[in-house]
Amino acid sequence: MHWQYTTSTPPQDIGQLKEMLLRHRGLATQADQEAFFHPTSPLEIALSEVGLEEKKIDKAVQRILLAKEQGEEVVIFGDYDADGVCSTAILWEALRAVGIIAKPFLPHREKHGYGLTMRSLTAVLEEHTPQLLITVDNGIVAHQAFAELKKRGIDTILTDHHVCESELPCADVIVHTTQVCGSGVAWFLARALSKESAKQSLDLAAIATVADQMPLLKTNRALVVHGIESLKKTKRVGLQVLMARAAIDPQKISTDTINFVIAPRLNAMGRLKHSLNALRLVCTTSMERADELVDELNHTNEARQELTMEMIEHALLQASRWEKEHIIVVASTEYHEGVIGLLAGRLMEEYSKPAIAIAVGEKVAKASARSVAGVNIIELIRQVRDDLLEAGGHPMAAGFAAEPSKLESITARLETLARQQITDELLAARLTVESELPLHLLTLNTAEELQLFAPFGQGNPEPIFAFPPGVVLMATEIGREGKHLRLEVGFELESKRLTLNCIAWGLGSLAKELTVGSQIELAGCLSINEWKSRRTLQLMVKDLKQTS
Repeated sequence: MHWQYTTSTPPQDIGQLKEMLLRHRGLATQADQEAFFHPTSPLEIALSEVGLEEKKIDKAVQRILLAKEQGEEVVIFGDYDADGVCSTAILWEALRAVGIIAKPFLPHREKHGYGLTMRSLTAVLEEHTPQLLITVDNGIVAHQAFAELKKRGIDTILTDHHVCESELPCADVIVHTTQVCGSGVAWFLARALSKESAKQSLDLAAIATVADQMPLLKTNRALVVHGIESLKKTKRVGLQVLMARAAIDPQKISTDTINFVIAPRLNAMGRLKHSLNALRLVCTTSMERADELVDELNHTNEARQELTMEMIEHALLQASRWEKEHIIVVASTEYHEGVIGLLAGRLMEEYSKPAIAIAVGEKVAKASARSVAGVNIIELIRQVRDDLLEAGGHPMAAGFAAEPSKLESITARLETLARQQITDELLAARLTVESELPLHLLTLNTAEELQLFAPFGQGNPEPIFAFPPGVVLMATEIGREGKHLRLEVGFELESKRLTLNCIAWGLGSLAKELTVGSQIELAGCLSINEWKSRRTLQLMVKDLKQTS
């Protein structure tokens, strides 16, 4: 893997280190830096700062309050992923705060498809008789469904953050921005309805912002910083039980807690079953019910993990046909459409190419795509729009549906477009490294200063540094089946030996190759390992190179 240094000049002290990291994140002014380290409460952020129009929010609020005044039935139409679940909960609680008990409707991935489709709208109207329907985290490309709602005289409020097409649906009110996730849009509408309810749902806004991979700068950073603080003391018994079962210390909750504990379990329900129980989990006030729901989420997540591994093994059998292509396209009647996004993500990470995984059904093939930096996957997909039934998403993650008979043509067209538009340079496996870190900065104090830049995520990655060559003092496999690697590496600093403990996830197979005394170069993130009140410096290895 090529190490791409953001700067060639290593910092010489903590001050220079912080200045360098701020510069790399585009935080040049004092005001930008102050907002980064001390983000404003989202309760005080102006709507214009996130690309929302106050008059549209006001119009949505007025229509919602009219529904309360007239005793109308209100349906919140959400989505089946973590962002959609949290969006639905945020707005449901805000409506309840102003006296409306809305009816939530979350589509079933296989029965209804993504978003407000005609199939899902039919299901809504079979269950409910709304005078007002509000979408959260979807709807911006649902032209046909909104036209049908208008025809039936049902008022609509569309809230979404996905990329829109040139023409917008005919909703009565459209509250849209791409600067925050779907829950972020729903949260700002909720704030306009009830500041107290919005304050209580900051934990959900943080979960969704991280889970949906939003850039953690500006408003998104504010939502996550304040939302994680809210999550640490959340009164949601479902989240309390979920984290307790995963042995999460509430005071150590971070974006990793969301990425690896909370979001996968919420997402698993929408992938393999129905996301309604994920919604119930975040909203329940019953400890007994929370226990039952956490059991279901955990079991479903375990099934999702097993299914993902089976699909990855199957996909790798197709590797020879896309090895020389600039895009990966894999398809099978055996793929579960609830897990194809994870499959596409794993293939993209492994091969540094945009990847599309397709679950082929009898009548419809569903595809999920994940992309590499610099390749706008939704724009690539829209170039074959005439062969698709539907398409939508973001520059880095998207999806489409098509007739199975057209997959061969779609695949061939995408592969041709990828060869024409995606350069070899964009596909080169690379690790972005902030700089080399001098050995005298290899200290606990440095690691503590780096933690001030948390929470880490898209747009604000955890800093990765390279280090001068070191000597292997110990290398051993750890974890189940020896999948991971533990290292002790020695460095010479002013005639003294400096020893660094290192963990490398997924690199356990290298233990036998890294002989004691061999020389290696490391790139990774500094962290603090805490064990029995003892704090030690640790490197989380992202890549290593043997030099002797």
